[in-house]
Amino acid sequence: MADITELRKNVDRLNRSTTAASKKQSYTLVQRAIEDVESTYESIQKELISKEGSLELLKSENLTLKQDYAILDNRVQEILREKAEVEKQLEQLSRTRPELTSSNLVMAFRDSLEEMDGAMNSTSSNVDYSISSMNIKLRTNLAVRDNELRFQLPKADDVIPAANLSEVEFTISSSSKGSVLTDLIDVPDVVGLDMDSAVSIIKDAGFAKGEVIEKESNLIQGTVLSQIPSGSSVARPGDAVDLVISKITSVPVPDLVGMPLVSARSALAKSKLTIGRVTEQADALKAGTVIGQSVVAGDYADIGASIDVIVASEKVEFAAVSGRGGVVNASLNNNGAKTISKISAAKQTSVLSPIRKSISRT
Repeated sequence: MADITELRKNVDRLNRSTTAASKKQSYTLVQRAIEDVESTYESIQKELISKEGSLELLKSENLTLKQDYAILDNRVQEILREKAEVEKQLEQLSRTRPELTSSNLVMAFRDSLEEMDGAMNSTSSNVDYSISSMNIKLRTNLAVRDNELRFQLPKADDVIPAANLSEVEFTISSSSKGSVLTDLIDVPDVVGLDMDSAVSIIKDAGFAKGEVIEKESNLIQGTVLSQIPSGSSVARPGDAVDLVISKITSVPVPDLVGMPLVSARSALAKSKLTIGRVTEQADALKAGTVIGQSVVAGDYADIGASIDVIVASEKVEFAAVSGRGGVVNASLNNNGAKTISKISAAKQTSVLSPIRKSISRT
């Protein structure tokens, strides 16, 4: 609008011009104003074309969105129809499923327990077991008919998701029946104790130590995780109690000092350890006797670890003898042979004579 206003002013100025010079000047101004208007018009025209292109693009995107919305709406309608159909099928299945009464369910579990007990105590087994408890998780539809709880069990071809079923969890435990179990005694509960304490309690209660199985666990090594028969159940005196313990990764190191080297090797092997470097050292004990070990007895070491030992050497060193001619060391090996080593050669004869006499006396 500013360019148009300027153009009008210049045209008025041209009309009022009286001289040729003023008319020429006014004409030039008019011409420039026209050029500015044309330039502005072209810019507006280009911007308009650009806006029209953007408008067409928005129209196209709007059409695409409408089509997508229509597709999604159709899919939602299909899902709603499918949901209604599934709900209808669920209702039909809940009516046609086989039903099991509470009493029949208990009888089925009792029969299963008797079967398990018979199988575990078959003649092919060297160990007698008793079923003391049974944990059950049952996924089923629950219904109440004739004032009785009924279990509607799923069939093999059911399409009902497991999440739509009720989960019933309960435990069946055995208890004494009086005179029938008079020859049985209570099994102590040792779960949570260390293995040595558990075995001691089991034996004190009149039972025997059974199979011990190690299992990975976050508990301290050797802790009893479970037992068979379980605690608070009953079994015959002398029956074996099997234990599952947390895996043992380290063992106490035996006291090897005073043992011959061969016995030390056997003691380490029995403790699931191995002998490491063997170093000799002069000592009054019999040659080959262990006089030191790298890990203190009673400390724990990883299973398979190597324990270094120091054993008495095959020769006994005597105290050094000093003389004006130097120092001489004398030693006596296991076979009684005399050995004299010279440190200083000066006046050898006068220094060695008293040592020879001392060795002869021994």
